[in-house]
Amino acid sequence: MGFNVGDWLVLVAVAAGVLTAWRLIAGTGRGRLLARAGAGVSLALSAFFFWLWYEQYLKWEFNELGRYYDPVDGVVYTDSGFVWVLPAVLALAAGVFFAWRGWGGRRA
Repeated sequence: MGFNVGDWLVLVAVAAGVLTAWRLIAGTGRGRLLARAGAGVSLALSAFFFWLWYEQYLKWEFNELGRYYDPVDGVVYTDSGFVWVLPAVLALAAGVFFAWRGWGGRRA
């Protein structure tokens, strides 16, 4: 149920790609403006994913089997909706990082 080596390699590759892209953008002199735009987009995505997490997971009281039946809509919800918190937290962390780089942080 944990990560395997391939998952970690993909994560490292994505992080290295983001870091490389950030250094290229920062070298153009437009780093602060792009960081502010990135903060806005990341925080908006984080809010959307937190809303999805609430709608798919927090809103329902699951039974011992991890299911909830909504008799009004005729839908069975499972407790697998918790996964929406993962992109929400990652987008929030990215938004905080970009906000720090855009409005605070080091002055070049």
